[in-house]
Amino acid sequence: MKISKIFAVVTAMAAMMSMASCSDDKKTSEGTGENSIIRYDKPTEAPTAAPTEAVEAASDGPRLSIKDTTVKAGEVAEVTIAIENAEAAWNMCGFHITYPEELIPEMMDDEERLVRKKMGEASEYNAGSVAMEWVDNKTEYLITNKLGSIFFTEIFDSDYGLNGDVVTFYLKVPEDAASGTEYPVDFMYIDGDVFSNVAGDKAMEKYVFENWKGGKIIVE
Repeated sequence: MKISKIFAVVTAMAAMMSMASCSDDKKTSEGTGENSIIRYDKPTEAPTAAPTEAVEAASDGPRLSIKDTTVKAGEVAEVTIAIENAEAAWNMCGFHITYPEELIPEMMDDEERLVRKKMGEASEYNAGSVAMEWVDNKTEYLITNKLGSIFFTEIFDSDYGLNGDVVTFYLKVPEDAASGTEYPVDFMYIDGDVFSNVAGDKAMEKYVFENWKGGKIIVE
């Protein structure tokens, strides 16, 4: 990849991360699985467009989900984000996931807040990716609900995003977690988050954010 293209990729990621960390406008997916509830703090505002734009969600599109996983108390859970109905149909994403704050993400770089991650087959052809723990300037929603959050973003040169696993994070479960405990891991929309293709299809993007589904970590 040419130096100019690398710079463009890094600049785009930095811009998305800056927008995601500084905004207070949000839409959250509360609960997990089929019972997830989308909550808008600004119900008259489309989640991925300016208030003056009338964006209607596509009738179908890519579907993001977080896989359920089972671990023992004190173990590290592998939390995997997957996507379907998206083969060669997307080129950029930037979104947040949330988890109970008693879970501890494994870090790649503590000082830079870079989270350890493993890329999946859906991200095979990406041009770069970043995952960061959200530490400063948390929203009232995160504080009130005692949630931690990770922001993940990646970019492709074209619509090279595929179906399958997108990325896996690692969250340590407390040593004293009781058997049967379920820790929800969910998506959270923050104004400025993105899921896009080369055409910049806002209807597709809105479909993604209205139909994503969270998962859970289950303690054996």
